[in-house]
Amino acid sequence: MTEITKNTDIAVKEILNGNVVALPTETVYGLGANGLKKRAVLKIFEIKRRPSFNPLILHVFEIADIEKYAKNIPDEVYMLADKFSPGPLTFVLPKKKIVPDIVTAGLESVAIRLPAHKKFRKVLKETGVPIAAPSANMFGKISPTTAKDVYKELSGKINYVLDGGKCKIGLESTVLSFVGNKINILRPGYITKKDIEKVIGNKFSDKSRNKNEKILSPGMLKSHYAPSTPLYIIEDIALANNLKNKFGVVDLLKYKNLRTVAYNLFEEFRKIDNPKYEFALIQKVEESGLGIAINDRIEKASIGNIIFVSGNLKFRKK
Repeated sequence: MTEITKNTDIAVKEILNGNVVALPTETVYGLGANGLKKRAVLKIFEIKRRPSFNPLILHVFEIADIEKYAKNIPDEVYMLADKFSPGPLTFVLPKKKIVPDIVTAGLESVAIRLPAHKKFRKVLKETGVPIAAPSANMFGKISPTTAKDVYKELSGKINYVLDGGKCKIGLESTVLSFVGNKINILRPGYITKKDIEKVIGNKFSDKSRNKNEKILSPGMLKSHYAPSTPLYIIEDIALANNLKNKFGVVDLLKYKNLRTVAYNLFEEFRKIDNPKYEFALIQKVEESGLGIAINDRIEKASIGNIIFVSGNLKFRKK
């Protein structure tokens, strides 16, 4: 039986006992276990039905902890960590042997983040171990931003959900790779490319990712964050007036800025996750700044586009 609790001591005990517990972060809720215990980490994959080729993020308490689990750390990491950590920025670095292969999907790199949420930080400090944690939902589905979201999806699969309120950001962290002496954004997030450039300058690699390259971090699959209701992207939501089907609409235009959109995006996805709808429609936001991360989540959550051809709307799947 699963319980929602506000007691961090319970979460600490769960981690130290080799169990999995849902934890609040400033981005989304995570499904956490002791990142140094293979059996504990394996439980995360089993609960989420997550494929073993998809690596996890290792969450640590302080900047100095990065050196415990990663090597060949460039100066830029420390510069960015001083500016944005604890916070929604993940570093992918060459790993040390202490990190189990199950955490990194067998890769020689590890993704490391310092979460900002006070309750998660307290659990990290009191357990004294790094916590491996993907989003606390079934693989490929909508990331949870409240304890109730987690409970609805994972009830009966874990013992406890640590309630830390609604996540303040609502989108997963930006993932920044430093593997191979190159700097690349593997997953856009709340910390934008412009934010990063203000700290370290424009040092990004021009090389685009080959579709056959290995997945170095979470959030790199083409399909993710998806509601059960088929979601289509439409260029202009006003065109939906021409449709006679029973459909839902994810209306992002009602929000005053992109931060508010990010904060509510996954909640909006959950609203249209309703069997009464044949499908749902969404219009992308402006492709700049935080909008790049929002559109990334929209693209991965959708199954295709609706386009206007010769006066008619046509469905085009990916």
